Amino acid sequence: MYVLAGTLAAADLAVVTEACAELGLAVHQADPEAAGARVADVMLCALHRTAGEAVEPSPAEVRRRGGYPIAVLESVSATGVLGALTDGYAFALATPLRRPRVVATLGYLKSVAPPEPAQRLTLSPGLLCSPSRQAPVSAAEAGLLRTLAGKPGQIVSRTELNVATGGEDVNVVVSVLRQKLADIDSGAKILKVPHLGFRLVGTVEDAR
Repeated sequence: MYVLAGTLAAADLAVVTEACAELGLAVHQADPEAAGARVADVMLCALHRTAGEAVEPSPAEVRRRGGYPIAVLESVSATGVLGALTDGYAFALATPLRRPRVVATLGYLKSVAPPEPAQRLTLSPGLLCSPSRQAPVSAAEAGLLRTLAGKPGQIVSRTELNVATGGEDVNVVVSVLRQKLADIDSGAKILKVPHLGFRLVGTVEDAR
């Protein structure tokens, strides 16, 4: 996993670099996926020094790639944080960055990021199968799982998942699916990403 921090001031970049070294994360100043390049590593987050100006990759693009967009503000105020969230950022930090805060923030994000993909599962009409076990799934559960599986490694919003379940309570459907994934020894997980939505850890093939 890597952290993108190219827009930060030199002092803040040094703090992020030290924090990443402590956590075993790589740091990039230039976007390694720019111009369509494919990289083996995945983005954990992008820290942008922002005062309302446009940045690349944008918060929306960072989210699409499964990362967390973090605004680094000149000062933290209710107005500034609200503006950052409105612009699509998931979190806000104040400059000058402090190593303990950066370590705590990146450590938390790393803990909820997906590990290497779990084993491959198969979703057929009414049934979810691992190589050794299977469990029945309702239409709402199958719809939610297909939507998550269709965006591997990406965060899917609660609104989109609500449509996928046909209006059934997303929290309930996720809770039931988590238990079924455990029951069939799938190794797969559905992770809740605070303020953003859910993401699937694992590979699910649709056999419809």
